[in-house]
Amino acid sequence: MIWFTWRLHRAQVYAGLALIALITAIFLPYGHAVRGSFASHGVGTCLAHDTGGESCQTAMIAFVQQFNAIANHLSTWFSPIPGLIGAVIGAGVLGREYEQGTWRLAWTQSVPRGRWLTQRILLVSAGLTAICLTLSLVFTWFRSPMDQVTGRFAPGAFDLEGLSLTGYTLFAFALGLVAGLLLRRTVPAIVVAFAGFMAVRMPVEFWLRQRYVTPASKLSAPTLHHTMGPSAVPVTPGKPGWTLSYDLVNASGHTLTGAEQGRLEEQVRTMHDPDAYLRGLGLHLKTVYQPADRFWTFQFIEFSIFAGLAVVLLAFAVQRLRHRGV
Repeated sequence: MIWFTWRLHRAQVYAGLALIALITAIFLPYGHAVRGSFASHGVGTCLAHDTGGESCQTAMIAFVQQFNAIANHLSTWFSPIPGLIGAVIGAGVLGREYEQGTWRLAWTQSVPRGRWLTQRILLVSAGLTAICLTLSLVFTWFRSPMDQVTGRFAPGAFDLEGLSLTGYTLFAFALGLVAGLLLRRTVPAIVVAFAGFMAVRMPVEFWLRQRYVTPASKLSAPTLHHTMGPSAVPVTPGKPGWTLSYDLVNASGHTLTGAEQGRLEEQVRTMHDPDAYLRGLGLHLKTVYQPADRFWTFQFIEFSIFAGLAVVLLAFAVQRLRHRGV
């Protein structure tokens, strides 16, 4: 069965290896450039000493402004990869058997249909897992300097590093396999599987993920910079987490409304020392965030969601194939 599966999927294995080589070739020069700038700006020294001095802030802002857009754009281009890989490979497992009529031979041998499909699922899933973990290592290496400044919760980092990439791919693979079983056509199954993958992944990324664990909060001294909205360049010495929101609160702990903050901005905009004035009013900046050390907790949760859905779908496919008429 291993030899048979290899014969069926060896072209996909070669394609996966070629994809790894291509992505490595694309990210390698950018990774070296990012590391060179990280060292030349002295960002590593600032982070090592956990200093928030003006010179360090300036160095980190310059570094982020130089490479953050490149890192995010490259990651954005590659973010559909898990869905495409999984959908294409999954749809071909059964869709191609029906289209080419090879099921007549494959399912009339001594190996039962359920066992035949289960073994193929296990072997193909193992190959996909190996490819995805390798890709995650490449992406992690590329973004490592940027992650030290902007954190690993940024979508371009979180979606491609750790275990999440593998979970996405296995889920898309399961969707493709089920779609191929039900539609009996490869291309329509790919389209349906990729659409289903995106329909699940987008709500998880933009709504559910931040609710995995109750966020932490902290109060700090307010500044004019924060009263005028979130910074486009999040720079925090040390290990930055995931900032969900921050608002000005008064001495009673009540959040100022948008109108109140707007009036306050107009009052302090021309003051010589607006920060001292804000502190004199008894205001604090309340930051709601997920700490950086929760990265792997979030990774395991997200992987469990998508891998769990994949297991359910694959079990359904095995049972459906075992009991349905061909």
